[in-house]
Amino acid sequence: MQYKTLKPLNLKKTHPTDDTGAALVMTALFLTVLLGFSALVIDIGLLYINRLALVNAVDAAALAGVQDLPYSPTMAIESAKQYATTNGADKNGLSVLVQNGDHEVKVTASKNVELYLARLFGITNQKVTASATAQVGSISAYVGVAPFGVVKQDFIYGEQYLLKYGPHSNPGRYHGNFGALALGGKGANHYRENIKHGHQARLAVGDWVDTEPGNIAGPTAEGVKYRVDECQHYPKCTWDKFVPGCSRLVVVPVIRTLEEAHGRDSVEIVGFAAFFLEGTIGGGNNGKGSDSAVVGRFLRTVLPGELGDAGDYGLKGYKLVN
Repeated sequence: MQYKTLKPLNLKKTHPTDDTGAALVMTALFLTVLLGFSALVIDIGLLYINRLALVNAVDAAALAGVQDLPYSPTMAIESAKQYATTNGADKNGLSVLVQNGDHEVKVTASKNVELYLARLFGITNQKVTASATAQVGSISAYVGVAPFGVVKQDFIYGEQYLLKYGPHSNPGRYHGNFGALALGGKGANHYRENIKHGHQARLAVGDWVDTEPGNIAGPTAEGVKYRVDECQHYPKCTWDKFVPGCSRLVVVPVIRTLEEAHGRDSVEIVGFAAFFLEGTIGGGNNGKGSDSAVVGRFLRTVLPGELGDAGDYGLKGYKLVN
């Protein structure tokens, strides 16, 4: 009987490749990269939010300060600083400059922002900076003018002027025209509404507009009385210290001349001026007079408006330039 020879068993142990250490290393690297990206996203977002707030603060400050130019540079600086700090700017990183012949105000602000996850990489804070410049200039176009055409002249601050004549204040001089304008439509009713609320369409230097001939005393006095009565700040609101937005503040077109106008005719706008509406004469403010000349005091003021090439008649507009 033959027996097969059995081959000895290979009892030597075999081990699979041990990748545990490599996996731990890769995991650590991955977590480090992930943490870095998290720090980047969170802290960059934090920087973005803080800079956006700073941009809004310097924009508001520049627009606030420029409203005092060019007449009061010192007040412009103080106003800009106040608005900047009120809106979150750090006064220690704040700079306000009046430049360009008192026609620009530049506000620069900086702030150190405390970081969070970036601290793991040794970065504790980062400075953000924002700057804004606002400019003041002559208004070349405006929406909301009163329908009175004031002839071009050298106006004197605080002096009284007739915005619309009456037959007794300037008899027959302008061929049946008394300074009233037909803006956007003709007739007494349209003219009265334009006195009350202003002409709600854009008028610009170089435009030609129609005159509204005749004395139209009643609509004149009624419209003026409405605007005077709408002022809720009397006696606080006066020509030399009026409340912004007061209904008695009127913007009127400055026209080249009325000498050449005959009846209903066209006149050219050369600029815009602001007056504090004092009332009517020759009939008072009760709408019953036969004259109803309109009296206003000339102002130097700054209002939102379209800047451009226009004569300087005391009324300025402003805008951000960068």
